[in-house]
Formats: sequence, structure tokens, C-alpha cells
Amino acid sequence: MYSYHIFYFPFRWSLKGDENIRFSEQVNLNRIQVSGDSQWKQVQLDAQVGPGKEAQDTKDACTVFDERQYFFDFVHPVLYDDKKKDQDPLIHHYERLEPQGQGLVSYVIRVGDKEYVLRVDALNLNLYSTGVGILSFYLANECEEQQYESAVRDINQFGRRIMPPNSHEFTSRRQLASSICIQGLAGDRDRYEDTFDYCIRPENGDSGKFPQRGLSSVWEPARFILHLIEDLSPDLKVVPVIDDRMLVNCWYGNKELSQQVVEDARDGKDSFVMGDFWYKYVFVDEGSDDSCQNKRMKEQLLEKSTYYRWQKEGTLYGVSRYSFVALTNTGFFPKVVLSSHMRTIYARLFELVIIQRASMLRFSGEVTKVSGLAGHKRNEREVADRINSLYKEYIRFVNQIYFRDVTAQDQGIELYKMLTAQFESDAQIKDLDEEIGELYQYITLQVDQKRNENGERLNKLAAWCLPATILTGLLGISCNLYTAWDFWLHTAVIGVVSYIVWEIIRRKWKL
Repeated sequence: MYSYHIFYFPFRWSLKGDENIRFSEQVNLNRIQVSGDSQWKQVQLDAQVGPGKEAQDTKDACTVFDERQYFFDFVHPVLYDDKKKDQDPLIHHYERLEPQGQGLVSYVIRVGDKEYVLRVDALNLNLYSTGVGILSFYLANECEEQQYESAVRDINQFGRRIMPPNSHEFTSRRQLASSICIQGLAGDRDRYEDTFDYCIRPENGDSGKFPQRGLSSVWEPARFILHLIEDLSPDLKVVPVIDDRMLVNCWYGNKELSQQVVEDARDGKDSFVMGDFWYKYVFVDEGSDDSCQNKRMKEQLLEKSTYYRWQKEGTLYGVSRYSFVALTNTGFFPKVVLSSHMRTIYARLFELVIIQRASMLRFSGEVTKVSGLAGHKRNEREVADRINSLYKEYIRFVNQIYFRDVTAQDQGIELYKMLTAQFESDAQIKDLDEEIGELYQYITLQVDQKRNENGERLNKLAAWCLPATILTGLLGISCNLYTAWDFWLHTAVIGVVSYIVWEIIRRKWKL
């Protein structure tokens, strides 16, 4: 294995017809109906986790043990689908069956006349109780022709791009692959391939099995992604939540590049880190030119994005807003142990930060939607219910998903801080706090005002009825003691006196 790549597609999920219900109902995972013939299998953490009879079962059990030991126990509920906590779960975890079978499943990226083929280790789909999800592709690069740095960078750049960033990509294809296909999955192969057939003007005649997409196809991810999620449940509506690209986790073993890292550490230099490859590797850049053409700015970006702890061993880690990468040598320990850490422990760490970022965007979108309803007086009760529901789920998110610390391990603490700094998580959560707090305060004031208005109406009614009540008590009206004439006479007197008293009270107190 020359490199290992994990692509993460974060998205916002919803069920059809859920636009006008409370947020807590919208994001209830137990409402999702899984297709009976789906190739997705829900995998839960059993109460008794132990090695199985098969070697793979033992390996998986050891991996889960290592991960759980690494993270604090209060972080586990958002990382693992736990059988014991299925009443109100934070996560539903699904795994695709085909990569676990005997057949070979491949992720094929075509870029012009080049073709990059990666073995699919796993396809995972996580749905979270904040209304977001992550579709993950675990890909091993085992082709000798793909061991070079240019190939690894191409895999990261073109393999993660699932939408054109702009209309120029319809024809130029500078950042978009010619096609991406997942081969070896059950069902129609065309469902898991996208040739990105975007066209500014529709062509006449038959456009093939799938209609061509154009300028109206905004935030529409690749077909293979939509169909993979649709395989789980056709009722799920999916919208990308962060970018037109997937996020990248990558381990790359290269003896020559790693040796340059060692030489820099020995000589006290930073020529490699500030060089061409490392910038493009960390920031998933492509082409002959850097996307940052200012030396000072480039140095500042790389300084914040590079983790140097194991530099003398030839190992560097890099983090950015859309990547978490590692460069090591090809010895036994980095190739076996460190690469394993990148696709297990650090993959969970990266996932957690992605979940937090995606969830904050999901909450922010719901705040915008509910704010639009707040101006309609006829919807005050409904709006109040929806805001209360949103606030409840937000408090749950802050307490059970958004953490300041997730592990006691020094390297984990430092990498987690670097990741949250790159994603600006602290600033985002502060802004979201203010948005939701202001919305909650607004609707609380509206409800209090409505309650005061109703109380004022009741006070006016009581003030109007008070004279009549007093006169009735003093005169002692009884139908058994008075004739009909006397009854109506007393009633008229009470009415006139009540009106006069009411007018006096109203003018004096300005009711």
C-alpha cells in the first residue's frame, strides 16, 4: 500500500414532507425507514465487544477497543452506534456489504487519459440526530504506477470533487474529473458512475439515460453519492452542507520525501515544509502553480497547518479546513501502525470535527427558516413550539457532541485543537449561541406580550362586571320576590350604574 485515502461527504438529511414540523421531530433517527432490500447494514456496538471466530472479527474488535481507549467515555455515544442507548441515539451507523464480501470493489477516477484505481476497503454511512450525515469512502492505493506524489495529489484533488465549482468546469475540467465510478457494487453500474455531464445549453435529441445537468443544477452532488444514500432509504432528501468537495484524510508513505523532512529537522531548516509538495499536499492543491502566491501568507498558512512533533522520525501531519494528512517513511511502524491510526483513531477525530461544523451549519439554517416565520402573528404558537424544539436540540448538541477536549493523549489534544482552530469552531459556536439566544429571547418576549394582552382583556372584563356584581349583591335580586316589571327595572338600573362606573374607571385609569 502506497497511500490511503478517506473521503468524507457531509450532508444535511431530511424526510419528505418534514418542512413544517418541529426540529426535534425532523431529526429523529428512529423515523427513518430502511429499505428491505438495502445493501446497507446497521452495525451497532454490542454490550459485549470481543474477538470473534474469524480473524477479521478479532481485528475489528481490537480496532474498536483501541479507539474507545483513546477517547473519553463521554465522547463514545457520538462515535459509536450503541445498542444500549437506542432509545434516543445520537448516531445510526451503516456499512455497505459488498466491500466486506469476496468480490473486489474499486473507486475509479478518470482524469483525461489517466485512470486511478483504488480498492474500496469500506463504505460507511453515519446519520446523526442533528439532521446531518457523513458518507465515507475508505480507499487503499495499491497500484505501483500510483505511488508518485503527483498521482497521490491527483487522487485527493479529483477524487474528492463531486460538483463543479463554477460553470467554466462544464467544459474545461481543470478541477473536475472526467468521471468517477464505483465498480463492484450490487445493482446497475450506471447508478454508481458520474461523468459530470453538465451543459450550459441543453443539446437536442436523446441525452441518454440521465438528463444533462445545467445552470439550474446547483448544490447537486454526484449521482453515485445520491444513489448510495438512496439505497439506504428512498425517503431521505440530501443536500451538501459544507462545500462542492469532499473532505480528505490521507496517509502517504514516501521514503525520499520523508528523508527531506529528517534533513530539515537535523539542519534546523524548514525548506521542505515551505516547499512545493507540502503546501499542495496539505491544501489539496493541483497544477503547477500554488493557490497562494504570497510568500509571507504561504508561510503563515503552513505554520498554522503543520504538526511537527515527529519531524526527526520523518513524519509530518497537516490540517486544513478540508484535509487531515500525514507523510511518513515506508518503514514497518509508519506503514503499519501510523497508517492504521490515520484510518481509525484520527479518522474518528476528524469525523467529530466535521460533525460539529456540519451540525452548526444545520442549526444556523434552521434559525434562518424559523426566523422567517416569526413575523406572522397567526403562527406565534407554532413558531414558539419550533423555537423551543430547536433550542432543546441545540442544548443537546452542545452537551453531547461539541466538546472542548476529547482525549487525554497529548498528540490527540494538540491535533484536535489544530482542527477546531482551522474550522473556527469556537467562533462558530459563539455566533450560533447568539443567533439562537436572540431568537429564543424574541419569541419569549412575544409570548409574554401576548400573555399580558390577554391578562389586560380579562382585567377590563372584570372591571366592567364589578359594579353589576356589587349592585346585584346589595339589591338581592331574586325572581321569586319580584314581578317581571320590577326585575327589568332593577336590571336596567344595574346596567346604567355599571356603565357609569365603568366610564369613570376607564377615564381615570386610561383603560
